[in-house]
Parts: sequence; structure tokens; C-alpha cells
Amino acid sequence: MANLKSVFYVTVGLALKGKEKVEKVAKKFVKENKIEEKEGKKFIDNAIKHAEETKKELAKKITETVKSTIKKMGLITHKQARKIAQRFTSDKKKTKIKSRSKK
Repeated sequence: MANLKSVFYVTVGLALKGKEKVEKVAKKFVKENKIEEKEGKKFIDNAIKHAEETKKELAKKITETVKSTIKKMGLITHKQARKIAQRFTSDKKKTKIKSRSKK
């Protein structure tokens, strides 16, 4: 059971390195512990599945944390900056048109 926990934690860590690394570690674990082929395949498939789920969850958490940090710092996003620039450009054009019509 201790080996399973160790492999689980290693698998989570390897989730960031990719499917191939997780599969390699899982296969090594299966071989070293002489697990039957059917159970070994099931273990490998589960390890890969959990690694991919963990990777997705971690990416989501990172995105949420970055967005939250940006908001707390009072920074604007790229999308917000583009909107401001578009409004500025539009206002500048309107101002030029008005100043020309006054002359």
C-alpha cells in the first residue's frame, strides 16, 4: 500500500511532464511489483487518467490565481487594454473631425 501511495504522488508530480512519463513510471512500478498483466494495464490506465485530470485541475487553479492576483493588483488585462485603446482612437478621430469643422 505504501508503494501505491508513493506512485500516486509521483504520478501527480509527473502529470506536468506528460503522459509518456507517467506511463513509463507506472510500467516500471507494475514490473517491479510483479503485478498481473490485466491489473497492470488497469493501473497504468488509471495513473494516466488521474495525471491528466490533475494537470487540468492544476492549470485551472493557476489561471484562477493569476486572474485573482491581477485583479487585486489593480492591473488590467490585454483585452481591457485593447478596448481602452479603441475608445481612445475613436475619441481622437471624433475630436479631429470636430476641430476641422470649427475652422
